[in-house]
Amino acid sequence: MGATATVRKSDFIDAMEENQKDVRKMVMDSYHDIEKGKGRDYKDFFAELESRYRNESVAIISGK
Repeated sequence: MGATATVRKSDFIDAMEENQKDVRKMVMDSYHDIEKGKGRDYKDFFAELESRYRNESVAIISGK
């Protein structure tokens, strides 16, 4: 069985918001590359994105 991290719900929400910012930045960086004619293979983009979330396991503890 893999290791599981236990975090507070607020920490989890903060981490998710940070991840959303990172994903938005990756998308916009790729968009700007396309605008400049650099292009980027979508397979590379999604492989990079997927690698960030591979093997991640988080348990949420409610404040009850």
